[in-house]
Amino acid sequence: MDAYGHLRILVSLILGLAITRVLSGLSRRLQEPAKTGRMHVQIVWSFVLLLGAVHFWWWEFALRFISHWNFWIYIFVLSYASLFFLMSTLLYPDHLHEHTDREDFFIRRRNIFFVLFGLSFAFDLVDTLIKGREHLAALGIWYGVRLVAGIGVAIFAVKTEDSRRLTWLGIAWLAGNIVWITMLYGGLD
Repeated sequence: MDAYGHLRILVSLILGLAITRVLSGLSRRLQEPAKTGRMHVQIVWSFVLLLGAVHFWWWEFALRFISHWNFWIYIFVLSYASLFFLMSTLLYPDHLHEHTDREDFFIRRRNIFFVLFGLSFAFDLVDTLIKGREHLAALGIWYGVRLVAGIGVAIFAVKTEDSRRLTWLGIAWLAGNIVWITMLYGGLD
């Protein structure tokens, strides 16, 4: 097995855990609507995170072109994938007290969530540079705009406690990401 194939397995496990946690959290809303009533921010950012994790997996397909691997690149890519799992645990924590509102918990923990969200864009840039300057050039100017916008979203989200603003911010980011992914990817080429 080549280095990329070996890495792909572990990245799949980490992303699978993140996706499973988010999907389980969303399914809980369907199962217990009375307990999960006011979770609009969580729901929107769950979809942002799901799309982000799937996009990350697609994005990492370009790692197959790297011919020289070392341990630190391996650790870096695993750390990048782990950001998605850590964000999923902040959206849907393991244990909440019976009387704790999930939305309030997320709002209280939003700083950590959005710091990780912002950090993912720094990881994204390094990951892109690892894939080569040609790969970076092929992404065009909108790649840089997306990185700056993502960091801007993270900074704004850390500074606001208004769940309605965070919900609309998530919807706007989700819509922008859908446009970005649609424009950028037509196939695995």
